[in-house]
Amino acid sequence: MRKPKSADGPPTLVDAIHEWVEGRRVGAELPKGDALERYFHGVAEARYVIRKVFRIVDEQAKSVELEPLEHQALIQVVGAPKALRVIDLADRLDIAPAFASRLAKLLEDRGLVERSPADDDRRSKHLTATDRARELLTQIDEAVHLHVGYFQHQLSHQERVAALAIFAFYIGSAPEAGELEALIPS
Repeated sequence: MRKPKSADGPPTLVDAIHEWVEGRRVGAELPKGDALERYFHGVAEARYVIRKVFRIVDEQAKSVELEPLEHQALIQVVGAPKALRVIDLADRLDIAPAFASRLAKLLEDRGLVERSPADDDRRSKHLTATDRARELLTQIDEAVHLHVGYFQHQLSHQERVAALAIFAFYIGSAPEAGELEALIPS
């Protein structure tokens, strides 16, 4: 098992994550007691932040008469490095291709995307966002920044570190104890 980097002080959430990950990797006994509690404290903080921010985003999308999934679809279309195919949209949104096709048609009917046949496969459709879609996304994003900024000021430094540690874990990174604290200003 990994020796905690914060051995000179009390074990940290990052130590708990390392213990948890190491225990899973080598088949060792999983952490118990304080380590388990610290780990799930981080999970709880991360989930709280995710739910709160997603609720803010969804509310702002609804304020311009976009359903949350329509908003997410537009983000994927605008954020794609090249024209996004409907099948890729389905994958990015984790929805069925038939549902993604209906969603793309709805967005097209509302003047937010244009669908065009793909050059390599006429059955496949490429999606391109319209200027109106970009304007709506910008409007939503500005409102989200305002509301999320207010929410961020309510989080303590430790809550931010806990959430960030779990986010790092979720994407496959296992930061050392001091690395996360350095990312977040006190």
